[in-house]
Amino acid sequence: MSLTPFKSATNTNQSIIPNPEEYQAAQQFIDNLRQDFPLDPKQIVLVPGNHDLNWKLAKQAYQLCDLEDYDGELKDGHYIKVSEEVIRVRDEAKYQQRFAHFSQFYQAIKGQPYPLDYDQQAIIDHFPDQNLLILGLNSAWQLDHHFKDRASIDQIALTNALTEIRRNSDYDNCLKIAVWHHPLTDQGLMEELAVARFRFFLHGHIHKAETSLFRYDLSPDGRKLDGICAGTFGAPTLELRTGYPWQYNLLKINGNQLTVYTRRREEANGAWKPDSRWTQGPGKSAKDHYSIEL
Repeated sequence: MSLTPFKSATNTNQSIIPNPEEYQAAQQFIDNLRQDFPLDPKQIVLVPGNHDLNWKLAKQAYQLCDLEDYDGELKDGHYIKVSEEVIRVRDEAKYQQRFAHFSQFYQAIKGQPYPLDYDQQAIIDHFPDQNLLILGLNSAWQLDHHFKDRASIDQIALTNALTEIRRNSDYDNCLKIAVWHHPLTDQGLMEELAVARFRFFLHGHIHKAETSLFRYDLSPDGRKLDGICAGTFGAPTLELRTGYPWQYNLLKINGNQLTVYTRRREEANGAWKPDSRWTQGPGKSAKDHYSIEL
């Protein structure tokens, strides 16, 4: 079987609000993908990124308040300091709505809305015929127009999902893959996934294909997580990293081996072709793929 993870971007600037036309374009792309392969909606895994939360709705969730008149608890990260006398305090119910447009897009693809409650934003997709489990997580759940850099995974959502996975014997022997958007370096997250016998994590965001390895046990056959980072599939030219074109990864699983094929497109309207950037050692030509033993 094969998986195709990629990171796409439709905005030229993070502060631009994703509009209905952009989601319609993304839906059309996925609809075309489904027809070409073909794919059932259940076979499509979607996770939100920083371009999927609506900053206008985030701003509307913060209400101006004189500090001396506010008698509630001021939680760090839940308010914005405007001045020594004035703050903006967020309404939690309104704040969740910044993912409402993504939720509608998700429903158009998957047939059910994306949950707005953070503790539900860890979605398990089980593919018994392929003996595969994919856990989709929201690494953008704490981001907004003001707090732009606090990518993370909600701990309650993760705990709920891992508990469900542990208690369901149908998942015991599955190849387990976690998917989120940002390049997280949370040691605790990696440890929890490794102990839960996840083997891979996929992400994007940094606009270049990369690979990484997290070892939980130091023994040769110990628990470990290989990280597979996809490049950007459709970001504007100005957002491309120096030396990196548009990219996507194609993952093929064959027996006890997963092979990552990297594809590139160098011209805005050009064709996709192999991206030979994985070095094999001195005197050897770079390849467009690499393999990992399961």
